[in-house]
Amino acid sequence: MSKKKSLNVKKIVFLIIILGVMFGTGVFVNNKTKVKYNKTETSNTISNLNDSVSEEKDLKKEETVISEKTELEERLENGKYLSDSGLPVLMYHFFYDKNEREPQDGNWIEINDFEQQIKYLSENDYYFPTWEEVENYIDGKTELPEKSVVITVDDGDPSFFELGVPIIQKYNVKATSFVVAYWYGDVAQNKENNISYQSHSYDMHKGGSNGKGVMLSWSYEKMVEDLKTSQEVLGGANIFCYPFGQYNELDKKALKDTGFKLAFTTQGGRVKKGASKFELPRVRISGTTSIESFIKKVE
Repeated sequence: MSKKKSLNVKKIVFLIIILGVMFGTGVFVNNKTKVKYNKTETSNTISNLNDSVSEEKDLKKEETVISEKTELEERLENGKYLSDSGLPVLMYHFFYDKNEREPQDGNWIEINDFEQQIKYLSENDYYFPTWEEVENYIDGKTELPEKSVVITVDDGDPSFFELGVPIIQKYNVKATSFVVAYWYGDVAQNKENNISYQSHSYDMHKGGSNGKGVMLSWSYEKMVEDLKTSQEVLGGANIFCYPFGQYNELDKKALKDTGFKLAFTTQGGRVKKGASKFELPRVRISGTTSIESFIKKVE
């Protein structure tokens, strides 16, 4: 082969190698670009998915917030509010079973009569406001549904827990036990569902030297000590019921200074907007209260 031909072949081979290298580099660059593009595209897709999930969670949170209405708010949506006649706060004392004993006086109610009354409230969809809602109602901060009622039972007597509370639980209504903590404070250690434990004093439910309850004659300091003790025993009570329904201005001051919000007497009547919070009336339910009379008292 001539020298000239040999050079031409070498040139051709060299050109082929160069072209091959250039082609290979181009493919690599192109693939690298594609990889980068694909990575970016994947990243964008994941980001978009995360945004969608986040938006969905935010929407669910908003829906949850919107749906979380209190029972009171739901009840008031129909626009039917408690009339100007006010809120009946019922006052009970003791309970008995006619098959086992006789009542001692009119403060004792036969358990079947009590069940008939509670059954009526339950079947007629009565609302049982919390004490905070009662206070807000008195202050004019909120309305209460037209069928509203509060059940209170004085003293904390065992007959209420043995006979009355099972009826309260059976019909899933709410009640307050005004407990004389010195006598029955132990009942508050075993909390019952649907029962609010409030104060009937620690040891002021007894007669004084003047023939009336000691709360009318004790010093301010002595009353404050008694009230604080009752709160400790009952686990933070802030609603009060006057022993024998008796009170004076010093009693009211002692209650306010120890953090009580409302105080009830034995005076007859309903709780109305703007009422004096430490002189509240109640509706007495006695052993002779018929179901017809009971219905009139709560309507």
